[in-house]
Amino acid sequence: MMPGIHPNARTTPAVRTEIATSNESPSVLARRYGVSTETIRKWRKRGAEDCQDRPTRPRKLPWKATEVERAMVCAVRRATGFPLDDLTAVITQFLPHLNRDAIYRILKAEGLNRLPKAERNRCSVTGRVQGMGRVRLDVTPLSTDEADNSASGRFLYVAVDHAGRCAHVALKDDGTTASAVGFLKETLAVFPSRFTHVLTDHTACFAASAFTRACDTHALEHRRTTRIDAPR
Repeated sequence: MMPGIHPNARTTPAVRTEIATSNESPSVLARRYGVSTETIRKWRKRGAEDCQDRPTRPRKLPWKATEVERAMVCAVRRATGFPLDDLTAVITQFLPHLNRDAIYRILKAEGLNRLPKAERNRCSVTGRVQGMGRVRLDVTPLSTDEADNSASGRFLYVAVDHAGRCAHVALKDDGTTASAVGFLKETLAVFPSRFTHVLTDHTACFAASAFTRACDTHALEHRRTTRIDAPR
C-alpha cells in the first residue's frame, strides 16, 4: 500500500524528488512550487530517497503499561466502580507513571470506560449497603501470558470505602488467609477514618475463621455479601 500524503502538505513526493535533485537555487525553486525556502532546504537535506511524509504519531508514547499493570487497573475499576478522577487518584498511588489519560485508554481498550450494567448495579448496591464506617474487601488473582513478569500470578487486594470515596490497594504473593489478614491491618493503618464493618464475599481467604478472628481483634464486624460460586 502506498503511503498517504499529509492533508496539509504543499508538495507531492514527485515534487520533493525534483527539489532534492535540482541544482537551482532555493529561492527559484520556492517561487516555482509556491513554498518557502525552508521547505526547499528541508527536502534537499532529506534527499531523493526520503521524500514521503513521515508519521505524525510520537515515536515514543508518553505512557507505558505492562499487561499486568493493565490487569491491575481493570481490577481496581471493577472492585471500586469509581469514576475516572477518583480511580486515577487511587491508581497513581501505586502506579505513579500512569496518568489520567493513560488510565482512560486502558479502560477504553478493555471496554471498561463505561462499566457494564451488572457492574454498575453491583457497585451502586454495595455503596448503599455499606454506608459510613463500612469497608469492602476484594481479592483478584492476576494471571497473564506476559513472560518473566514478577507480578504475574500474584494477587491484587482492594479495600474500598464507597461512602468516603477512598481505597487501598496492595499486590501480594498469594491469596491466603494470612495475606488477607495482613491486608486488613494495612487498611486499618492507612484509611483516613476509622471503620466498624468489613464486607467481603465468600472467597476462601475471607471465609476462614482466622480472618473473622482478626476482625474481632480489631472490634470489626465481618459481614459476607454476594456469594461467588466459581473460584476467583
